Amino acid sequence: MAEVLVSASTGAMGSLLRKLGAMLTDEYKLLKNVRGDIKFLKDELEVMCAFLLKMSDVEEPDEPTKLRVTAVREMSYKIEDNIDKFMVLVEHESSCSEAAHGVAKLMDKCKNLLPDIKTRRRIAKEVKDIKKQIKDVSDRFSRYKIDESSSSMPAKEKVDPRLRAVYKDVTELVGIDGPKDELVKWLNEKEGQSLKSVSIVGYGGLGKTTLANQIRVNLGASFDCGAFVSISRKPDMKAILRSILSQITKKDDAYSRLDDIQLIIDKIREFLQDTRYFIIIDDIWELGTWETLKCAFVKNTLGSRIIITTRIVDVAKSCSPSSEDLVYEMKPLSEADSKKLFFKRIFGCEENCPDSLKEAANDILKKCRGLPLAINAISSLLATTRETKEEWDRVRHSIRSSKVKSDIIDTMNYILSLSYFDLPHHLRSCLLYLALFPEDELIERQRLVRRWISEGFIHGESGQDLMELGEEYFHQLVNRSLIQPDNIGYDGKAEYCRVHDTILDFLIDKSSEENMCTVLKKQCKPTGIVRRLSIMGNEDEEIVEQLDLSHARSITAFGDIKLLPSLGRSKCLRVLDLQGRNQLKNHHIKDIERLYQLRYLDISYTGITELPRQIGELLYLETLVTSYGLLELPESTSRLQRLARLFVDRDCKLPDGLGNLINLQELDRVDALQLKHVEELGKLTNLRKLTIKLDTDGIEGNKLEQSKEKLVSSLCKLDECGLRSLSIDYYLREKDGGEPFLPALGCIQEVCVDGQDISRISRWLASLPNLHMLFFNGPKIEQQDIEMIGLIPNLIDLLLPLHKTDDAGRLIIRREGFQQLQSFRVYNTRMGVLMFEPGAMPRLKELELRNFIERPKSAVVDFDFGIQRLSSLARLTVNLHCVGSMVAEVEAAEDAFKSMAEANPNRPILEMTRLYPQHLLRDEQIDMACSATTPAVKS
Repeated sequence: MAEVLVSASTGAMGSLLRKLGAMLTDEYKLLKNVRGDIKFLKDELEVMCAFLLKMSDVEEPDEPTKLRVTAVREMSYKIEDNIDKFMVLVEHESSCSEAAHGVAKLMDKCKNLLPDIKTRRRIAKEVKDIKKQIKDVSDRFSRYKIDESSSSMPAKEKVDPRLRAVYKDVTELVGIDGPKDELVKWLNEKEGQSLKSVSIVGYGGLGKTTLANQIRVNLGASFDCGAFVSISRKPDMKAILRSILSQITKKDDAYSRLDDIQLIIDKIREFLQDTRYFIIIDDIWELGTWETLKCAFVKNTLGSRIIITTRIVDVAKSCSPSSEDLVYEMKPLSEADSKKLFFKRIFGCEENCPDSLKEAANDILKKCRGLPLAINAISSLLATTRETKEEWDRVRHSIRSSKVKSDIIDTMNYILSLSYFDLPHHLRSCLLYLALFPEDELIERQRLVRRWISEGFIHGESGQDLMELGEEYFHQLVNRSLIQPDNIGYDGKAEYCRVHDTILDFLIDKSSEENMCTVLKKQCKPTGIVRRLSIMGNEDEEIVEQLDLSHARSITAFGDIKLLPSLGRSKCLRVLDLQGRNQLKNHHIKDIERLYQLRYLDISYTGITELPRQIGELLYLETLVTSYGLLELPESTSRLQRLARLFVDRDCKLPDGLGNLINLQELDRVDALQLKHVEELGKLTNLRKLTIKLDTDGIEGNKLEQSKEKLVSSLCKLDECGLRSLSIDYYLREKDGGEPFLPALGCIQEVCVDGQDISRISRWLASLPNLHMLFFNGPKIEQQDIEMIGLIPNLIDLLLPLHKTDDAGRLIIRREGFQQLQSFRVYNTRMGVLMFEPGAMPRLKELELRNFIERPKSAVVDFDFGIQRLSSLARLTVNLHCVGSMVAEVEAAEDAFKSMAEANPNRPILEMTRLYPQHLLRDEQIDMACSATTPAVKS
């Protein structure tokens, strides 16, 4: 009945209920009467789970209720830990029984694991003990029940903090003029007199309400009537519509008793029919609210305008769907405006700030990252302790550590909590989990999703791809402006995310309340039970050694790690993530094979070069990400029946029995022709994503031909069984001859080619029906190659090296090819190498010129690539190579690219970066070089 297996709201209740249900099946041979006890546990825990779910939506429960919620949630974890011990024994029994035919050594081992009658009696006793605990709770359950009055009990009365933005003194505003003037101009200059709308979108605290109100102040006098209404997460639509009607008619009490929504809408429409109106709908949380409200707004031809503010991108787009409307993304304050606002509120101006506080002030402003809400909150807090350096230092590390209580800090937390409580339960857990990551950490989407899965936060319907579902969760958090997207692709999806420091502080506090995450800090030993631990690398070694991690489910390491806690005691551990900690060696994962509950292990980019031979004991392991230094997987890896995702270095030797991993869904990255048993690949019929390396180096004669034949057979079988994505690293060797030996499989989506003469495979590439991404590394590209590649029917992403320097060899992108291409990345290119014909690449959204090495003498040099002809271009990215260039030359190149971007009718976003600017030639260096090469003249 729980929405997810494990959550911040219900603890392990969801997971526990599913396990108890499984134990009632015939697979688990229980002693007499134990089945009845388990049925009792399941029924009682379902009631408690319902209690936890209900209380999770109470924003400010009283203290007794908090204690009860904590007690029930913690009990769920404790019970699940005990149940897991029993299930591990059953798993080992089953595993040993399947593998026991004729293997005496394995049978002897299994005898020690079989739950004999003594073990079964112990399990029965533990179940009875759990039953007693629950009965004790049930006897006091009246304390846990929520009657109608308490369940609907509102939080203590608060004045909506958005009112302060409406009545803000204009002299206190900073950084608002630019966005205000831009939107006022758009609203005034928009041609035609039809109804137009602007949706202002951004996360809480950016100043959306303030901006909307300032636009109203500027434009209000030019409209016949107007209204400003703020929307709550659970809006009273009748009250909102009555407020709009009262404001536009200026009759406060006339409609207070109207109780029929349709009648109120009819009256609003009747009044607005022949009226030029200006309406602001502030902070819409869901599309349904807007769908009701817009029924009241007549589409007259008098130049009426509507402004909507929201934190949710999809809502903004739905509220302003027409090409005549505008979706305006609210940006943080600039560094200069951030400083101005911060120092103005504390000292009047920056010059009045004592030198002793300036370093702390700069660090605090970095934490705020241009968020006006945070700047206002912290500056108001510090204004009461202006000269106290100790307090400033405390705040620079965390707002939460401040000893001073502030109403505006409470307001900031309240505004952030609105976004949190608007989330469904499964997204709350995924969001709180981010409290484990450090400030400014760039978090990879797929890494995060895999961890969510292993923690039990994601549960789909039967057969549903959990990675796809988890990525949908990730994008929902981006859509709600709660995480900041990074490295956004041509498809609008982010590969990475960051968490704003202010939101991270809120998440750390909230996850601490729920006892979900523990961040280990220097000289600060955690209190209470540690469930999920984040080690930041600056901890006291003695504290690390003394940690009680017997109940820990997750350990993540960041920073400069010298010591890990002893893993042998962490029998409940599900996730061990050591990614990027290159100080760690083989001894740091000693005893890892005893972590029977482990689901996720990541040792990538560490100094770990060996896994324990007994790694096959981890029967629950789902994700294994290995290090580039790991050259061989232990033989026992083939026993990991639940392994769904395996990532190895391309030179890693895989064990025999690879085909036993029947639940494997992702395999990356296999040296396919070097496999001892290539046909084993064909047995992995549940594979959905596969990355292989094709390199014939070191393989000769019959062995090579046999390997090719078996590989083709295996890949064809996987293609038939539903392999969605096959990525190939193709190493072209001179001895490889003509056409590739692989057929044009429908599952081939990505190919990376390393070699010189690509003409040998260009016809094969053009025959691949679903090839989406194509990358070249090293080869020279000729015009015929470009034209052949352009015939690939569904190519979306292309990366090319362009080395030509003569004008006669210019590569021309013609209009006939690349009909679906959306991202085109070129590296090592220069002026005169590339030209786009009119109509070329009609769907191209992103053009990236990497390592551009041209050095023009002036901006008037022929820099025409034909970029202005790319009709769909939205982003132009240029990396200018500065080594050996003069400042004037680089500036000329920058001016030229600005002119090209401006000439494109789409006005694409231009991003330019100087590579190695420290190696720019200065005037004195040029003079010295000239002097060194000028011959001396005899007098």
